[in-house]
Amino acid sequence: MTARATTAALSLALLTVLTAVPAAVAQRNQQIGLDCQSEPQRCMPENQLRYYQELRDSILQQWHPPASVAGDSFCALDLRQVPGGKLIAVQVAEPCDLDAAGRSLLLAAAKAASPLPYTGYEQVFRPQLRLSLRAQDPDSAEDSRPKRWWRRLRER
Repeated sequence: MTARATTAALSLALLTVLTAVPAAVAQRNQQIGLDCQSEPQRCMPENQLRYYQELRDSILQQWHPPASVAGDSFCALDLRQVPGGKLIAVQVAEPCDLDAAGRSLLLAAAKAASPLPYTGYEQVFRPQLRLSLRAQDPDSAEDSRPKRWWRRLRER
């Protein structure tokens, strides 16, 4: 077999594998969905992750951090809630990189987000939990990190 024929055979084999992979992944995802419907306990880890992400999203939507908060700041909250998602207590837990203003605004955002997501997550609901949050980087296309750095340098 010549080098050209070998290369063509390998290319054809690779193309066959690459087109089969997405079909296999789609079939596996469909099977996982069916398994989750028939046996929800098998999907608890995935549901737990989705639930925590829903909690984070609902709190972060309400939080408008002050300018003093760095884009990569991290903070943990201890939440106490009742079934239905009503928040009955929230407090900042260590570690928390936020200053006093950032902490108070984060606590207010958690209270404003109440009731927290509950429907669809009854199986993974926890009345007490610790939720870690990371401040969203305020950089956007029009106000990138280098632009902010230069602006702060000029202001000094």
